[in-house]
Amino acid sequence: MNQQARIPILMYHSVSDSDDYGDLPPSLRPLGYRVTAAEFRGHLETIRSGGWTTIGLEDLVTAGEGRGVLPSRPVILTFDDGYADNLEIALPLLQAGGFRGTFFPSVSHLNRPGMLTWEGAGELLAAGMEIGSHGLGHEILGGWSQEQLRREVEESRRLLEEKLGRPVRYFSLPRGYLPPALPRLARAAGYRGLCTSRPGLNTLRTDPFRLRRFAIRTGFSREGFRALLSGRGWRYGRIYLAEWSRDLGRLRHRLRGGAAR
Repeated sequence: MNQQARIPILMYHSVSDSDDYGDLPPSLRPLGYRVTAAEFRGHLETIRSGGWTTIGLEDLVTAGEGRGVLPSRPVILTFDDGYADNLEIALPLLQAGGFRGTFFPSVSHLNRPGMLTWEGAGELLAAGMEIGSHGLGHEILGGWSQEQLRREVEESRRLLEEKLGRPVRYFSLPRGYLPPALPRLARAAGYRGLCTSRPGLNTLRTDPFRLRRFAIRTGFSREGFRALLSGRGWRYGRIYLAEWSRDLGRLRHRLRGGAAR
């Protein structure tokens, strides 16, 4: 694959027809990020009809190191937070079409009602999916000391590997704010890459500790979805600018101590 070919990483959260999340706290409710089963099925159909192939993060990073070859139109599907519906709804849809996904549970919330269980995370692995870390408690990492950040990446990885018996190589940034020290600390902790919430596409030359993703939001249109995959056209430009503005707004808010998602 061309070193400059642009590779989309899409960020999902909950895949469910219900917006009832029981007693989950506000920070874990996927407000604006829930997609229905029909919407998700439509996205998968668009991926297939457009000739795209789902790959894992390990495929991307390995190819970037010059040790692998990617298909001509790769796309990566990631799922943040660790909702139970990722196993109950998203996984069967992925399996039915031979698609792959990478799942990032918040470790302290595993086994909580509405969230994945440890056994469920193991089922995702057994189905050929990737599991990475979304940190311990799904907290904003702004204002944290380096020791606190180090514990977040090291302890969440240790628990996942201990419970699941498999290497955990990738970390997904919880709630949008990327502390400047985190890429270095994640690398030192043994990760091979870090998914941010910064919008944009990736190439084989993208720093694996600053991978860009586009959030898939509630009610995302089929046309908008196609635009994200292609990375071209006015629809793509409009989505990129909107996500860039949101990311900048989140950064400003969190640096002021705000607690929005």
